[in-house]
Amino acid sequence: MAMASTIKLVLGSIAFGFFWVLAVFPVDLCLPIGRTAGALFGAVLMVNFRVISPDEAYEAIDLPVLGLLYGTMVVSIYLEIADMFKYLGKLLTWKVRGGKDLLFRVCLVSAIFSALFNNDTCCVLLTEFILKIARQKNLPPQPFLLALASSSNIGSIASPLGNR
Repeated sequence: MAMASTIKLVLGSIAFGFFWVLAVFPVDLCLPIGRTAGALFGAVLMVNFRVISPDEAYEAIDLPVLGLLYGTMVVSIYLEIADMFKYLGKLLTWKVRGGKDLLFRVCLVSAIFSALFNNDTCCVLLTEFILKIARQKNLPPQPFLLALASSSNIGSIASPLGNR
């Protein structure tokens, strides 16, 4: 593989720097855009700076993954409209005996869901839900999100679609 020219390296680093700043600090008073728009802006800079060609950028888009994520988000919205998360929240927090008990239940639910669907779907569907429960119980969300990610990976091993 040939080394990139110095100018491409510098311009690519500038584009990546813009993306990184917008990804780490997504909301600022003078530039209120999110991480997604920051990623898109970084990609546009890479093409405009001619670090990669438009054809290479188009080939880098993985349409099946984008379709899976879009479908997962649509399903998530419909489940929220149908109050599925409200019922799941009541079931998950029923007679809960503290944070450790809730953490165990989150692990169990995410492992089962990822075995039935896949770990990406499980994480997208349950993240906002787990954040709401942690907020309601005045608990820090980080342990629950880490449990979600870990347990969904563990549970996906039991799925024919999962990690192998």
